[in-house]
Amino acid sequence: MDAETLVAARDRLLATAKLYFAGQAGVVGIYLGGSLPAATADAYSDIDLRVVVEANVHQDFVDRRLDIPRSWDGFLFNEWLEGANHCVSHFRPFVKIDIFYLASSAFAASPWFTLPISILHDPQGIVADVLARSRGLTFAPVDSEIDRSISKGIAAVHETYRRIRRGELIHSQALLDELRYHMVLADDWVNDRPPRGVAVARYELRASPAILSAVAASYVPLDVNGLDRALRVLAVCYRTQVLTLHERFRLERPRDHDIEAIDVVLQAK
Repeated sequence: MDAETLVAARDRLLATAKLYFAGQAGVVGIYLGGSLPAATADAYSDIDLRVVVEANVHQDFVDRRLDIPRSWDGFLFNEWLEGANHCVSHFRPFVKIDIFYLASSAFAASPWFTLPISILHDPQGIVADVLARSRGLTFAPVDSEIDRSISKGIAAVHETYRRIRRGELIHSQALLDELRYHMVLADDWVNDRPPRGVAVARYELRASPAILSAVAASYVPLDVNGLDRALRVLAVCYRTQVLTLHERFRLERPRDHDIEAIDVVLQAK
């Protein structure tokens, strides 16, 4: 499947979506986020579309979010997202569009609007105004978010060790992915990188060398000894990350308890 075909299909889908929403009553803004406005897209990049609608019709758009893309040429299927205010839809030949519906009453300045954005439709200047008021805002992770991630990361270390001992190797592999995810979050927080909707997306292009080296070395076959080595490589690296998170963000959770919890696994035979 050549890049030219994929890009042309994506351009057609974006044009279709823009034309549809710009003609709908209650739509006050349409803009693009993600890799397209950032000029980092490749042929397989998806469309991250945001549709700002008047508050009184917001629920109507959310209720119809699965039906709207079905009427567009090339539709294949929707990803099922229960209770969400967005829809992820897949189209021929290999194109994906994420459409988020935002109520104008809750559309406010945010650090997210300091990331590259392309305005497609803004007749009242609502989107442009929010972008202007967002200038200078910065991302700052809250303590509770870091606290939860550390708890989940350490739990993944312990649970992986336990599952390896029990011979549950596929489950162990999945738990190593959980640990890698929290290592990626920690790496981004420590280095003041903007958060991403999918934390691991394009991580290879921004990762700290030591973290990337540990993560890369942890992908091993379904084997007890290999999984044991992978867990220890990641746990040693994560231990350093947890220390850095405590130092950087002055967390209330006891640092020594976190380190002891990781060391229990590292010192286990």
